[in-house]
Amino acid sequence: MTRAPFARAQGKLALAAGFTSRALSASWLLAVPCMGQAPKPLPPIDTDRPDLTDGAATVARGHVQLESGYTLVWSRDGLLSLSVPELFARIGIFAGAELRVGETFRRSDPGPGVAALRGWDDLQLGTKIRLLPQSGSRPAVSVEAFTSLPTGAAAISAGRVLPGGALLAEWDGDGPWSIGAELQAARGADEGVSWAPSLSIQFRPADPVQFYGEFYMLQSTGATAPGESYFNTGVLFLLANNVQVDARIGIGLNHAAARSYFGMGLALRR
Repeated sequence: MTRAPFARAQGKLALAAGFTSRALSASWLLAVPCMGQAPKPLPPIDTDRPDLTDGAATVARGHVQLESGYTLVWSRDGLLSLSVPELFARIGIFAGAELRVGETFRRSDPGPGVAALRGWDDLQLGTKIRLLPQSGSRPAVSVEAFTSLPTGAAAISAGRVLPGGALLAEWDGDGPWSIGAELQAARGADEGVSWAPSLSIQFRPADPVQFYGEFYMLQSTGATAPGESYFNTGVLFLLANNVQVDARIGIGLNHAAARSYFGMGLALRR
């Protein structure tokens, strides 16, 4: 499955830039197999980017997966925003369970004569747990729990803790088609609850290539502004069993949404 552009609204989690080398070293040590155990062959890397809809799969125990990229967003007024590196670490801790840590840098142009807003976003922490494997017509089901911490720059940070969760469902057909759905809800940056339903359809014509199309909404209860609706499509290409690149493009479907966005990314697993 894949991942998308607006980190806080979508609950995206990535590797924090403020981690010490000791913390990173401890994470990578999880990837060393226990002595005396032959490593099991892994299926091809399965990422939670570049679309919004996360897959039900979790990173295998003892492995670390890093997902990163950038997104350019154009507003209805033609103003440009940038998010980079969208760094996102997924650490397999148990069979069917992973830790998730994320961070990104943001720059946005508020308009003529106004200084650009820039800085690191709030740190994201979370977990994904696999509940049910796919069985016939019943999809695989997972849940996510996450929170953002108010660690970001003053112009970017929400200024408070924003906990949330998501329910994920994924169904792989016998052929090249698969479907994923997600319902995400989190405490809003202002008041109320922000939620984001999404539906993604994937098509794999050959082993190294996958295309997708996705519809999603960004809504907030109690907000005076209308919700945002988007469609995006993209391609994922498997360079090796543990290496994947991706590209995506999206458009806003209503006036409240951004006009368009474009991004590319890279994912590595060890």
